Amino acid sequence: MSTLSKGDIVNLNYTGRTKEDNKVVDTTIESIAKKEEIFDEKVIYRPFTLIIGKNWLPEGLEEAIIGMKEGQKKTIEIEAKKGFGLRDRSKIRLIQRREFQRHQIKPKEDMKVEIGGQTGRILKVSSSRVKVDFNHDLAGMDLIYDVEIIKKVTDIKEQFVCLLEKRLPGVDFSSTKINIKNKVIEVELPKDTRFMEYIQFIRNGVSRDLGEITNKYDRITFIEHYDIEKKK
Repeated sequence: MSTLSKGDIVNLNYTGRTKEDNKVVDTTIESIAKKEEIFDEKVIYRPFTLIIGKNWLPEGLEEAIIGMKEGQKKTIEIEAKKGFGLRDRSKIRLIQRREFQRHQIKPKEDMKVEIGGQTGRILKVSSSRVKVDFNHDLAGMDLIYDVEIIKKVTDIKEQFVCLLEKRLPGVDFSSTKINIKNKVIEVELPKDTRFMEYIQFIRNGVSRDLGEITNKYDRITFIEHYDIEKKK
């Protein structure tokens, strides 16, 4: 059984917790999320699809996964600088309250907000200004992850479906039809995805993802068929 290396696609389960107080902060497993009282009904709990080296997970975690094998379990300790980074005081900013009014946001302490394309947490609200911390909530914290490699995905068709599910979670792509002709991949997505918001961006994103893991193919063609309704 081959070991994992940079550029491989894998499905894995993980549970992350803070080293200091052993508090679970993230997991792919629904039963653990419920037990630790972090369950979010908006989250789809299932194995995480990862292209190793793409930084979809903390840097230290992806580095530690390299060399693991399918079915292997491992507990990994990650220093803050290779987790979600060290805390940076320059990311704590005072923002004029009218900026929130412009975005129709009523600021409250401990509220998460997105301003100027950045996500932060409100620390303090005054009559004219709002103090916002744009550090990641886990910045400055050492972390521990329990990881299990479920599967190394090597089949090109399965890789494609995994990448679609990664970019559009909750959608059933099992009926996707994929045909390979020489260096061209022909893809017919399920009919109910045709008019989904951002579907064109998702197509482009998956095409880029695939280009990062293989150079065997030159083009992806997305095919749509429409049945003609005939008059009776």
